[in-house]
Amino acid sequence: MLAQLDQHHGQASGLFSADEHLAGRHPSQGTETCAVVEQMFSLETAVEVWGAAEALVDRLERLAYNALPACATVDDRGHQYVQQANQVVSHVTQDRIYTNNGPDANVFGLEPHFGCCTANRHQGWPKFAARLWMATPDDGLLALSYAPCVLETSVHETPVRVEVRGSYPFDDTVTVVVRVEQPGAFPLSLRVPGWAVDPRLSVGDAPPAALDPGSVHRMHREWVGEQVLTLRLPARMRAEQRPNNAVTMWRGPLAFALAVGESWQRKGGHESYPDWEVHPTTPWNYAVELDPADPEKSLTVRRQAGVGPPFSPEGVRLAVHATGRRLANWRVEHGAAGSPPPSPVDTKSGAEQVVLVPYGAARLRVTELPWIPPR
Repeated sequence: MLAQLDQHHGQASGLFSADEHLAGRHPSQGTETCAVVEQMFSLETAVEVWGAAEALVDRLERLAYNALPACATVDDRGHQYVQQANQVVSHVTQDRIYTNNGPDANVFGLEPHFGCCTANRHQGWPKFAARLWMATPDDGLLALSYAPCVLETSVHETPVRVEVRGSYPFDDTVTVVVRVEQPGAFPLSLRVPGWAVDPRLSVGDAPPAALDPGSVHRMHREWVGEQVLTLRLPARMRAEQRPNNAVTMWRGPLAFALAVGESWQRKGGHESYPDWEVHPTTPWNYAVELDPADPEKSLTVRRQAGVGPPFSPEGVRLAVHATGRRLANWRVEHGAAGSPPPSPVDTKSGAEQVVLVPYGAARLRVTELPWIPPR
């Protein structure tokens, strides 16, 4: 069923269009915030039943690290009823692309359009955090994802403390510290994402061992005192094809989108929970120069410190620099970005430097990008 939804209604973030009905693959069709958290919970439940199938966990990470933070303000005091992959303006509009959602469905606020997402959204992070680790049928522990966390549990009635350190998904190195109060043997399994390039694991000072991408690496060993596991999950930029031959850029579980300048304008609401429109302050209608088969030749990945939460424009830890060219005929239609022009596009516009940021860090963004062959 997920494959059918992807084929006919799939969006770049791993969601499907739902604004309020299934509405095709146009990147300006919206997806309701309830659909984000409910699909995450469905995937988490499926993993509990069927195990750590890579297709399920990969999609769960895509939603958690992209769609979930993108649908709310940084301080979590407002959310959207629907988010868009290509979201170049967030405003109250009577002329709208949505199937039947109201004119305020795209703004940020306490309960825009309808209050169901206000009641639902808060389940996303806690349920995801509670399933970063799972118990296994062989009396062991399994790591599904590697957000920083601490797990305190017991195995064979022996207290076990597991701490995950690092900046995943913004960094390629994960440190897992396992501490037991008394020696004991039990299996500990680590999911190795399918996108990882030459993943490796070292235990203590031992040389790193190669792992298989898209697998679950199981270690059954005697655990004594404190032991440190260092997991390396290198990633490369990759281009996923979208309708009209546009591309969405990915690195690990993070989608990257063209960052659009944001002007937040209050539009009523409650004193402590105002409603906001977000208007663009910079152009958004770019094509990027790249070869979809080898995008890293044309892109530069840069790490930066970031100030504030990582899923905010100021807190970006990982940015991608590219060459872009404006497409004058790509405009707003029915209150949203029109369809991306079919790629490869042809334009005589001058080259400009553009920046792509993680999808979840941008409230205005272009995620499905037309492209131009490198010049």
